[in-house]
Amino acid sequence: MRIKMLGAALTGALMLGATLAGAASAATVPPKSFFIDPLTGAPDVVIAVGATANASDVVSASLIAAAVGNMATVEETRTVTRTASATFDYMMDYNYTYDRSSKNIEYYNSTCTDTAAWAKWYTDYELFSTQFWETASGDGIKGDKDVKDYDISVAIAMPKEIRNPDGYVVARELNTLWFSNSPKDWDSNNRIYYLKPQSGAGTGLYYLVNTKVTAAEVGAVSPTANIVKTLPAYAGGSYDNGNGSWDFNYVTGEYAFFSTKAWVNVTDQTTTATYAPKADCDYVFGGTGTEMEPHEEIQIILADIETTPDGLVDMRGDRGSASGIIYRTAEIRYPLLENGQNICGISNCDGMVDFETARTGRFTPIKFLGKMYQPMFAGATYNSEGGYLGAYFTYGKPYAEKEKIMKVGDSYNFHGWTINLSDVNIYENKAFITVSGPDLASPFSFIMVMDSLGDCGPCCPDCAIYGGGGAFTSNPTRRNEYDPYRVKITKTKEVDGRTYNLFNYVPFMLDGIKTFVGADGTYLAEFNIYAVEDFGWFEDKGCCDPFVTTPNDYGLAITGGWRKVAYNATTQDVSGWFSWEDGIAAGDRNVSQAYILWQPAPRCNTPCPDANFDTLELQLCDNIDIPDCETAFTVNGPENYFSVVIQDVDFGKKNKTLNFDTIDLLNAQTPYDQLLGYYETTPITPETILLGVYAGRANSDSADVDGAKIMISQTTVDTAQSITYTKSVNIDPIELIKLDIEINTASLQKNLVLVGGPVYNSIVRDLGNMGASTVNWAASPGEWEWIADPFGRGYDVLIVAGANREETRLAAQQLVSQLR
Repeated sequence: MRIKMLGAALTGALMLGATLAGAASAATVPPKSFFIDPLTGAPDVVIAVGATANASDVVSASLIAAAVGNMATVEETRTVTRTASATFDYMMDYNYTYDRSSKNIEYYNSTCTDTAAWAKWYTDYELFSTQFWETASGDGIKGDKDVKDYDISVAIAMPKEIRNPDGYVVARELNTLWFSNSPKDWDSNNRIYYLKPQSGAGTGLYYLVNTKVTAAEVGAVSPTANIVKTLPAYAGGSYDNGNGSWDFNYVTGEYAFFSTKAWVNVTDQTTTATYAPKADCDYVFGGTGTEMEPHEEIQIILADIETTPDGLVDMRGDRGSASGIIYRTAEIRYPLLENGQNICGISNCDGMVDFETARTGRFTPIKFLGKMYQPMFAGATYNSEGGYLGAYFTYGKPYAEKEKIMKVGDSYNFHGWTINLSDVNIYENKAFITVSGPDLASPFSFIMVMDSLGDCGPCCPDCAIYGGGGAFTSNPTRRNEYDPYRVKITKTKEVDGRTYNLFNYVPFMLDGIKTFVGADGTYLAEFNIYAVEDFGWFEDKGCCDPFVTTPNDYGLAITGGWRKVAYNATTQDVSGWFSWEDGIAAGDRNVSQAYILWQPAPRCNTPCPDANFDTLELQLCDNIDIPDCETAFTVNGPENYFSVVIQDVDFGKKNKTLNFDTIDLLNAQTPYDQLLGYYETTPITPETILLGVYAGRANSDSADVDGAKIMISQTTVDTAQSITYTKSVNIDPIELIKLDIEINTASLQKNLVLVGGPVYNSIVRDLGNMGASTVNWAASPGEWEWIADPFGRGYDVLIVAGANREETRLAAQQLVSQLR
């Protein structure tokens, strides 16, 4: 199909054609991209004048060429980078022979009997160094520098420094790492996590059971009064407090997040003193139990991988959360999922984000390996036949619009989806609808009976936020006839030749509210609409199929990250560790607010999300054998996102060892200095922990005596200070002008501007003979004609001409005046 656009220079009101064309000229000027390549800023046109044309046409071409030269600009961004580093000195070799005791926990009353269905936490992982991970840096444990010759075995860098209860650094600051900073009012205004129906259908509500709310807020004492501590008023959800600072504070509890046992209460408004979400209607919406905000962190563990130890620093791979290099984005916050609290007929296992959350756009993006993602949900699936299917993390951009009114015959486009309202039956509250979109093979037509469930169903409080309890339907069918209509996609995984469901998600949902007659007699229908753009997901990947392969292989673990625990000394064994929610009433706790890594339980025989999977962790797969260097040796992290500079490769002289009873350490009843001693004959048992390292290369007085030393460094782009500006591209405008006889229209690759009419410009004459140019140039008052790809070679043509040289010159001047 040929497209032509005309424009004319105004020569006076005496000529009707000129007046009409001139009025349209501003709208028919080709865009800047016709003249200038938007990627390079270089001209993308050739200007041709007739070989026998008079000097005036050359001047007209020069005017256009000069304007194109002024348009030769390109948008460039000048980036500002930030570089930061964190140094860890006196590092010792991590002892991989530790007894890694763990405790199994069952959160979901799972019917699976296999141990893979249980959650676990590991008592050897401790951020505050009161257990077996040595992270405290500075003056040594308990402030005694002579206690041991080495300082730490695990180096952790976070956006800001963290200190343990004794005041020693357990995580050093690397301020180039990201942490979230979302608006505080998202949680303080009760718009998402505490809602009542807006349709007038009833007095029910749904709310997130997480904090010790007052009786006035929920009509009774909070059901979780005994399993969560008092939290700030705005800590009702998965966001930080938006004050721009790192808020981890173990003493004051400056800010706190979800209990790992938080749940969305959809229907049950009665009080209870126990953890009791209803399986069908309510859903668990836990997450981290810590006070940290969503953030990036880097963890380094040194080891000697030689069969015969040489005392030199190396890094072990394929050790899970204890691999030599770990990069993680932790404490990820997910939005609530829809489970009938707003839209009847939607289950939280469908993988649709809460309608009100999507409508308000209140999400917390995360940064992972330098890219931003908007989390939707995550989880892990266990099938009793296929075993553990793995964990997943999904991201995308959900959008929602409430109470969209359409009339019969309307077509509405919503984020890639099209809704056509073909007809309505106002007497039975029915609508005939056709939906098309990217996840449908072909358009789908159906009749929607709005609010046809009558009493809505067991999981919808008074027909949810939007609904009518059947009040709008004179002939309720009490069947969900495509109300809501939702497209549900199931992602599967094949194990041993069988296919199992891993998770579901909803890219589109249409919820009918009612039909009615407008004031002018038009038949109308009202809808709520939901759609997702840019959906994607990660699956956890082991070292056999690494997630990152540059410069080394890294596996991806989708796990639980840090969580808070408490210790009950009365049990006198490792089973005395509790989640901090349960530990509140667990009795004597000698160790409080310990932070450990844990693995949540996969959901059993159901592909349902779980907010406790709040960490993406890249784990080194390859052993790295570091050479004996006289100078610093650099190891780059995944995709060179950061670097680890080994500044001292020798572990140094023989370190003292520590031999003590596990329970004594956990109870902290024996003074720390009395637990010190050299390991000699005591066997390694579950009750005995060996802390210590072998000798370095030499033990002489002149040997290295201060342990290994590393520096974690990172350079990032500071988007807040980066600027975008317009840069001019230097060209010679005269070089744009060619004679018509120099132009080969069959091989030309740029757009073509033709100056002069068919008498003097042979290409204009050819276009007229072809029928592509339809202007009567002999009578033209001066105008331009824009023809789309007349030669079928992928370029457009713009003719600028008039009946004589004066009209052509005027047309060129008018065109130039409108070019920007």
